Amino acid sequence: MRRREIVAGLGSVGALAGAGGLLLGGVPSFGADSGPGNGDDGSYTVETIDARGSEAGTLPVPTGDVMVLEFFVTGCGNCQTQMPKVAEAYSQLATDHGDAVTFLGITFQSSDNKPPAELRDWWRAHGGNWPVGYDPMGDIAASYGYSSYPTTIVTDADGEKHWGKLGITEPDVIVDHVESVLETSSDETTNSSVNANTTEPTAD
Repeated sequence: MRRREIVAGLGSVGALAGAGGLLLGGVPSFGADSGPGNGDDGSYTVETIDARGSEAGTLPVPTGDVMVLEFFVTGCGNCQTQMPKVAEAYSQLATDHGDAVTFLGITFQSSDNKPPAELRDWWRAHGGNWPVGYDPMGDIAASYGYSSYPTTIVTDADGEKHWGKLGITEPDVIVDHVESVLETSSDETTNSSVNANTTEPTAD
């Protein structure tokens, strides 16, 4: 697949350069028939590890929650700088919104070149406290139009990207975009409830 070749090639270059990006496409679709992922419904499945804030197993993307996806490589200096900023955003959003938001750290590395034990140590050392796992082919980032790191993406509950950025991002920027999605989702839910409870007037 051409996209996979591009992503794999950029991964090796990016490890030396630190950060750089290439836009590959638009917003992905996670419909039952047209989704690009490895699940039956077009979603992706990330293999997560046992680490601080993370359990060994799998996590789907999307999860049905508003999500913050943070793509990184452990040897990337900008990724190391970004981690405490994401941790600050995570702490604030968890305090203000509880489990309404799911954070997921995703490394482009494989479990062969960055074994779980090494990733676990790096994760703790850099402030990670939410689920973390592998996407060595970069399929998830590429489906959102990105192929390098650090990249931060905010999605709604259906997996639609509402905001994304390549590079270092301040915590308040992440929080503002997440809260914007939460507010939009709340408004849509309220409007749906109102419409469902509205009865059409009957003609005399």
